[in-house]
Amino acid sequence: MKRCIYFLFLIAYCAAGTSSLHACQPDSLTQIIDSILFNHTGSDRPGATIGVIKDGELIFQKGYGMANIESHTPNHPQVTYNIASGSKQFTAAIIVSLARENKLKLTDDVRKYITELPDYGKTITLENLLYHTSGLRDYLVLMWLTGKSFEEKFTNADALKIITTQKKLSFTPGERCTYSNTNYLLLAEVVQRVTKKSLAQYAERHLFNVLGMRKSGFGRQMNVEGNSVSYYKSEKGYAPFKNNNITAGDGGMITTLPDLLQWDRSFYDSSSLAHHILTRGKLNGEELRFGMGIIASRYRGDEVHTHPGAFLGYRSEILRFPQSRITIVCLANATDINPEHITRAIADRYIFGAQTVVRHPKTNTLNAAQISAMIGTYRVNNTICVDIRNEDGILTGQGTGQPKEILHAASHDTLLIGETSDRVVFESFEHNKFQKIIIQQKHGNTTAQRLVPATAEEHSQFTGEYYCEDQNTSYHFYSENDALWFKVGTNPPVSVEAFKNQMRITFSYFDLERASIDFKVNMDGSIRGFVLNTGRIRDLEFVKR
Repeated sequence: MKRCIYFLFLIAYCAAGTSSLHACQPDSLTQIIDSILFNHTGSDRPGATIGVIKDGELIFQKGYGMANIESHTPNHPQVTYNIASGSKQFTAAIIVSLARENKLKLTDDVRKYITELPDYGKTITLENLLYHTSGLRDYLVLMWLTGKSFEEKFTNADALKIITTQKKLSFTPGERCTYSNTNYLLLAEVVQRVTKKSLAQYAERHLFNVLGMRKSGFGRQMNVEGNSVSYYKSEKGYAPFKNNNITAGDGGMITTLPDLLQWDRSFYDSSSLAHHILTRGKLNGEELRFGMGIIASRYRGDEVHTHPGAFLGYRSEILRFPQSRITIVCLANATDINPEHITRAIADRYIFGAQTVVRHPKTNTLNAAQISAMIGTYRVNNTICVDIRNEDGILTGQGTGQPKEILHAASHDTLLIGETSDRVVFESFEHNKFQKIIIQQKHGNTTAQRLVPATAEEHSQFTGEYYCEDQNTSYHFYSENDALWFKVGTNPPVSVEAFKNQMRITFSYFDLERASIDFKVNMDGSIRGFVLNTGRIRDLEFVKR
């Protein structure tokens, strides 16, 4: 059952169908892409730089919106962007280069190089890190959950302190594949300890300079001339993030569209580092969708290479179709831009010959009452829920521990998932609300029942102070304005969802994924503590004070 939900919210990578490679002529490409980016133009908003590469040449390159609203600098191909998790493929390439030079082996125990990492009783290899099969908790999720703002100054050394104090793994190494930024931050540390140079220094000399990527690098500050500024949308318009995080390895690389052209060309050389990182990992005899820092999947039946990135307003995607030698790049600088939707919208028109632009989420034909009847939380089983939400006129769906996806109205009781034929069907209409959903997918159906929100009076059982010894952090729960909230560290208060007759509450953190809290009850019915879980962190135990 969990596997079904996993695929529901990774639909961007596996849309069904077979390809019909009849790309439109390049002279119509501007019209296509302009129509897709029409909401991201103007001098009062951030936007993106878009590139289309075919047969090793940029056949389209154009900026939309502003790279820096305050200095009136538009987005354009020479602007540098932080590509966030898109950086991981470059970290992987450096590790592979060191393996080729016999300076390390991918089968080495990571503790051979990072001796302060706890001994969890099982070997964690560099290969486990590359393929996200280590079981190590995600340090970025831990940061947020323990009250540390992503906008604070933060370095690899700070991250390493968090990682090396963890007493548990989320799972036994090699048992499963769960994405964790910790893996690639540790790989950056391995590079430094093997070469005696930082990842930034080593990559500049041995990768970026070799490929002619002169404006690319790790760990560079984003507040210098020529760099973009990242933004979030506030009530007063767009406001810039404070980008003081200078970690590198799991993210932190800045680059330009022309530099990424050089990287893209190298994938077609079978002897290159870029080609080598496409080697997919294996788990229990089955091939993973992960290569090394890159995702190998399919879109409309065609093979694709990709890895999206998102951090503090910077968002990126490099979507490569190797069979047709076409790559679509989106480098964006705002939280309300989704590069994955944009690159696939361009692919639909340019590569697959679709006659209409992909569904625009704000063109839903549903009225307010129909939307109200759908939104809510639906329970699949004891560990998985699905949230259907209305966010500024856009309907979204999100499963426990998974990223959010946009939903589109097909009828008054059916929503389509992303750009696929998968759908969410609503049933059992009672008290002006649908009480059940059926998620219909090619590999099967999943049913979930609506959960009824708890009343303000029922919130009182959860209020109070809870402490986690492992993380040395406290959560303060309180009831206000008929809602249940908690506060941790310097982060703003978080509204949580509590449900009638349920000892589990859920919440979203920093628009990353959903987290769940399961309260533990004494024999007399009083609460003694809770266990917090997310898709990337398991079993954080809190005791009520």
